[in-house]
Amino acid sequence: MPHFPKPYFLSSRKIWKVQIKGKQTNLGADRDEAFRKYHELMARSVELPTRSIVGVVDRYLEWCQEHRATETYEWYRWRLQLFCEFIGSQLTVGQLRHFHVDDWLKQRPDWSSGTKHGMARAVMRALRWAKRKGHIEINPLAHYEKPRPGKRTVVISPATFSEVVAIAGCRQFQDLLVFTWETAARPQESLAAEARHVDLSQARLFFPPEESKGEEWPRVCYLTEKALGIVRRLMHQHPFGPLFRNSDGKPWTTDAVNCGFQRVQLRLGMRRLREMQVVPKRSSPEQRKLLLKQARKLSPKFCLYHLRHSWLDRALKSGVDALTCAILMGHRDPSTLAKVYQHLSQSPEYLQNAARKATG
Repeated sequence: MPHFPKPYFLSSRKIWKVQIKGKQTNLGADRDEAFRKYHELMARSVELPTRSIVGVVDRYLEWCQEHRATETYEWYRWRLQLFCEFIGSQLTVGQLRHFHVDDWLKQRPDWSSGTKHGMARAVMRALRWAKRKGHIEINPLAHYEKPRPGKRTVVISPATFSEVVAIAGCRQFQDLLVFTWETAARPQESLAAEARHVDLSQARLFFPPEESKGEEWPRVCYLTEKALGIVRRLMHQHPFGPLFRNSDGKPWTTDAVNCGFQRVQLRLGMRRLREMQVVPKRSSPEQRKLLLKQARKLSPKFCLYHLRHSWLDRALKSGVDALTCAILMGHRDPSTLAKVYQHLSQSPEYLQNAARKATG
């Protein structure tokens, strides 16, 4: 006979719970309210079967929200939401084909190869999870070929970085840039750093495993004199919550940082145009729009990850061995440097010096 899940009372915690398809849900302490929530859950499972793509995505996001970090959940949420909006609510898992993903990515020529790679990866991850958990029998995207990810090849020279900092605008954004440049912190580590993570006696930031990438090992970021000075000052301003905040006193978000780098890109580009003496003293709105477009073409758009990559480039060229670099960057596997970061292959001078040292 088929088994229908029913609410049960957990006396040790004095709450009602129900287990539906392996997932336990807290229904609260009040019996009547618990059964009302239970009937809503059962109705929802009937209205939106897991064989629909939207149903699979909903179930995956529920699991992701419960078992993954908030940043990870958000990373998947908005990508999967875009995909569901494209395919609609009626498409089933059995109807899904590779061309659906191809068509979705094709409609956005403004997305870079790396962005498209991440979008496809999010959809494939949700279906792979559903197959492993038994929600679907066959994963229709098991052998889908994702677009190639973007290459981490951007290296910012010290001279360019000084120029970027000078035109970054507010001091709050400058602090974030200099800290990341000095420490090789991951963007999420810079944005999440708080006073409670600071170990002044050892001049470092210490993130416990549950707040680190992978949630298995602690992450330690060692601070240079410049980074330590910034951290000391911000600890007094913000003893609780994120250290790095914008001019309004709100913690930096990835979108806000992205906007900051867009402003830097425009300012660098406009500076190049002035050096070329092509910027008129007065311009119409149409001319201004054209100038901004040209400015974007003349200057690259940076991000916080580029500062991390540039730290590695400077460290290796200054003689720091690869194992030490991997430890300082928070890599558990030193071979990651060779697999992911290819900056030095573009530096003939550095490789020539290394070859001379190798031969004595």
